[in-house]
Amino acid sequence: MKVLKKYRVGFQRQIKLMVAITLSMTFSVTFAQTTDTKIAKELQAIVSEEHADSGLVSLGAAISKNRVHLATAVYGERETKSGVPVSIDDKWHIGSVTKSMTATMIARLVERGVLQWDTTVGDILTDSRVRPQWRDATLSQLLTHTGGAETDFPWRIQSLYPKEGTERDALRKEEVLKILEKKPDYKPGTDFEYSNVGYTIAAVLATTKTGKTWEDLIREEVFQPLELSSGGFGPPVDVNETMEQPRGHKITWFSGPKAVTTDTDNSPIMGPAGMIHMSLKDLSAYANEHLLGSQGKSELLSAQTYQRLHEPGMEDYAYGWILALDDSWANEHKVLYHNGSNRFWFALLVIIPELQISIAVTTNYGDLKPARKSAWNIVKHMTVFLMENPDI
Repeated sequence: MKVLKKYRVGFQRQIKLMVAITLSMTFSVTFAQTTDTKIAKELQAIVSEEHADSGLVSLGAAISKNRVHLATAVYGERETKSGVPVSIDDKWHIGSVTKSMTATMIARLVERGVLQWDTTVGDILTDSRVRPQWRDATLSQLLTHTGGAETDFPWRIQSLYPKEGTERDALRKEEVLKILEKKPDYKPGTDFEYSNVGYTIAAVLATTKTGKTWEDLIREEVFQPLELSSGGFGPPVDVNETMEQPRGHKITWFSGPKAVTTDTDNSPIMGPAGMIHMSLKDLSAYANEHLLGSQGKSELLSAQTYQRLHEPGMEDYAYGWILALDDSWANEHKVLYHNGSNRFWFALLVIIPELQISIAVTTNYGDLKPARKSAWNIVKHMTVFLMENPDI
């Protein structure tokens, strides 16, 4: 099959890279060791060009193929106009990319028999406040946005920031019960509505059954077995306020991106839908595990379970993964992805199982239009590059 050529690096890209470096010496470009420096240089070139063209505060990407982490490139600043460059080990808020991790955690519990995919709300939440219409909603439906849940919690929860632990766990469950007191938006299993609420309900079913918090379950079932040491919750922690990690940025009408405080995020009540942070290398490692799973080579979950997690259902949505409708740039190979943003950060994670390629892209600026455009430009460019250079 013919491979698309439109994303190839040419002379103009190299000129743009040189100009960008000349104009701003506060920016940095770094990348990890790789099997071939051509990949690292190619990733460096496209990330730096997209950063220069997009106006994003910083931009990073990581790529892996055939179980090998090939390269990471970062470019820009931890805070706009600070002169402090991002580094290869920095942590990034990944927003709704969290959803596939919540689904993966629940899949681990299912494989051990703690839960079942057809476990219902009524099986676990016996509180009298739960409406009868909710009782038959299953874990599978909640994790594929077909469980009857509305898109978001009421805005008032954004004022709720309980500390991690039993206090947060109890308040999260209470807010879920308030949702379940009302009728679902539609009969579970009959329609699709993208829902942060649905993922939070699913997490509460898991925490109620196990007696553990969602955060502890993610650590035990995802972070620890995959050795994702940078994984955490909320924005990256800047303990000493010395800008040791990137800071999220919001859009302002007239003065460009503006840094927010290091604890600015959505309420942790909805954490299971979008609250995790980690380094690009760890995000790439997580994606790699899903690639291994698609080949039956993962020790985390069985091949059958990965097949379920990756199988698109209604509206082409799987369990925290979306089937890309336009896969022409990948020679029509199946492309699964998810993006996420809390309005101050943006992340995109893409896996192409048949090519055994994963690409992660992150930025610390919540301007979604340029963030999405640059992220997909990087993904498409690097996928085509790897297809054109199969021996790398």
